[in-house]
Amino acid sequence: MNENKIEKQTFTYPFLFRIIFKFGNIIITFLLIIYSIPLLVSLDQRKILVIPLLISLLVIYFLNRHYLTLYKILPYRIVVDEEKIICSEFFLSKKEIIINYSDIDSLSGGLFENRMSGIMQVCDSKKDFCFGFYHRLRNSNKLVTIILSKVKRELYDEVLEKLMSKGKKN
Repeated sequence: MNENKIEKQTFTYPFLFRIIFKFGNIIITFLLIIYSIPLLVSLDQRKILVIPLLISLLVIYFLNRHYLTLYKILPYRIVVDEEKIICSEFFLSKKEIIINYSDIDSLSGGLFENRMSGIMQVCDSKKDFCFGFYHRLRNSNKLVTIILSKVKRELYDEVLEKLMSKGKKN
């Protein structure tokens, strides 16, 4: 599309959501471990307690697996300008990833698929990198609009087709 001129803009998360996205799993994992200790101690007396214990362990596993993925793809600062997107402030990393709009070959999740929640992913297969962001990002709708206005026409049409087909089903 590439018709619109944009100024350099920065997108960040509010403080509360930065804390949740960075440390939420640690708090929940700690609470689940505290909950699991009495289950584990009482397991020899009541075998049925193996069920809530397994559920707790599965929640811990899947929660932490999800957070490990988030740590890799979720920048806490996104800067956009006329040609590129700069992603920085990843969890425990000083890396900075630059993606040119012309190299974006995939948009998925969240608003890109007409969903009101969920992580939105922007992928560049040349760099073999995807970054994601949530609706909780300040002005996330504006970021989505900028990305859609700058990507290749074919990708824009693909996202638009997803949006229209989901709209017809509802």
